[in-house]
Amino acid sequence: MELKLVYRGLRQISDWALRFYSEVYVDGVGNVPPDGPLIIASCHHNELLDIATLSITIPHGRPVCFWAKSTMFKNALARAILLSSGSIPVARNPNSTPVASDQPTQPQHTANEALFRETFKALDREEVIGVFPEGTSYTEPGIAQVKDGASRAALEYVKWAKETKGGQGKRLLVVPVGIVYTDKSQYQSRVCVRWGKPIDVEAFAEESVSKDLASAPDLDSRQLVKALSSEIEKRLLDLTINAPDWDTLYAVQAARDILWDDKERIPASLFVWISQNLTSLFTDPHAAPSVTKAKQSLLKYHSLLSYTGISHSSLWGILPDPSTRPSRTHAVGIFIRQVLTAVLHPRFILFLPTFALHIPAYVTGLLADRLLGNRDEEETRAQYKAIFGGVAASAVYAGVARCIVQRLVSGNIGILATVKAPSFLVPALKSLWAGSRWFFAGDSSLSGKTRAALGVFGVFYATGFLLSHWHNYWVGSNYKQLKRLVASWKVMIGLFSPRSSDLHGEALTPYTLPYIPPPNPYIKRRETVEGAGTSAEARAHSPMAKQVPSRKLIRPLMEARSDATRALWSFLVDSKYLRGLVTAKMRGEAWMQVGPP
Repeated sequence: MELKLVYRGLRQISDWALRFYSEVYVDGVGNVPPDGPLIIASCHHNELLDIATLSITIPHGRPVCFWAKSTMFKNALARAILLSSGSIPVARNPNSTPVASDQPTQPQHTANEALFRETFKALDREEVIGVFPEGTSYTEPGIAQVKDGASRAALEYVKWAKETKGGQGKRLLVVPVGIVYTDKSQYQSRVCVRWGKPIDVEAFAEESVSKDLASAPDLDSRQLVKALSSEIEKRLLDLTINAPDWDTLYAVQAARDILWDDKERIPASLFVWISQNLTSLFTDPHAAPSVTKAKQSLLKYHSLLSYTGISHSSLWGILPDPSTRPSRTHAVGIFIRQVLTAVLHPRFILFLPTFALHIPAYVTGLLADRLLGNRDEEETRAQYKAIFGGVAASAVYAGVARCIVQRLVSGNIGILATVKAPSFLVPALKSLWAGSRWFFAGDSSLSGKTRAALGVFGVFYATGFLLSHWHNYWVGSNYKQLKRLVASWKVMIGLFSPRSSDLHGEALTPYTLPYIPPPNPYIKRRETVEGAGTSAEARAHSPMAKQVPSRKLIRPLMEARSDATRALWSFLVDSKYLRGLVTAKMRGEAWMQVGPP
């Protein structure tokens, strides 16, 4: 019972944390059985939020016992919570760490025995084991590695089950999961969770053995483990977006933004497919010669967007035509229109009360990102924003709930008495007030205190539910409008700045190459990625250029946007992209409603 209660509590917290995103799309629900032993092997690119995502989206609401690195169990409180929620400690291989530790550690084989023992117990109870086979959370253009831990545990369990149970019971399945974030550290972006086809481990092993009867490997042999790991990796690659290098990924992002104006307009069900389709187009060894110019133009545009702090969707929202060169008068008009739209639109008026209450959450999340987050590790930033912002929001909800409880105890409705409610709601509101007061009308006996405690919890839960849903309903459209307002301000200031202040030539060059984070020391890099088409000239780590006022980059940004749009469409026409849909675009047809054939 303790396991269920602790896990349910953590899952509720996970649900709150995922409200950092505007949508969590789930695909492949039918691939997860409602019962039976199961290992889910997921990609791991967003730290704790990946755990939250799997806990919330797993079909049938099945509890997941996650493998967690053993260092997380050192703190007594954290250890109690993790063990009570079903987590199983994993000792990281000391040979995989970037710096050898001076601390004594238990032998690796002993740690593996403990890991497998607890894993087998959970699988024998037909529970779900959650494993991140990449071994660490990281930010890369694609899946960089898949280790053998999940495969070895699966094959060892099948062998153990045959020896102890004679092969009776339900068969173990491994389900690969791809978690794709449209922009994982960006507030109100989206998440696509794709549950892949299950792998019957016993059937896979038998098929693999039958292919090579001469060598007849044992069920848990190294070759069989590698084969299962390769199959898991292949399926994870099919479920996610994978580019051979950062420049290709950045070019794809810019192309996708230009083609769809706003990536949030792409249906979540097609986001991965469209992105990978564009990646394949840019990495095709037989691509049209115009691919080089298109890629260079897209990279320049993507980089200038990043350094100015403007998104393509915001720029498109205020200047839809990429060939437009707005005058100063036009820029002022755009800015005034955006101010009026932001402030006078009914959506902002309805959002204003809950916006004011959530200001502490915004400030706390941003401060946590700035003080604790690492730009080189994007996967840490979203969790700090979500967790610390959520804690601050909960504190606000508690403060509001406390005020309501005080009014209920005193029987004084306070300022709410001045609010004129519609006459048909008055009876219901009076009944709600009287019913709520009942919880606090008891004496100091145990039953009275229990009733009051239930009343406090109910008020807090109802307050949090109402305020969070009110906020989440209106925040998306207002946040988008705020970004357009900021973009119009930056464009106006940039156009009012003298041309002599713009960056040109060599001074501009560092800002036309996108930032590339340093290599992750926990990843064993392969020389080539199968089918990725890695280019020999792919750039390595590229540090951030010195920050300059965005006004110095606005005119170059406008030119880069126009050049990138022309170069992209020229390349797409040369490539006959998507079987004539480019022609449909030129005719003004609804060409963007496209999906897999």
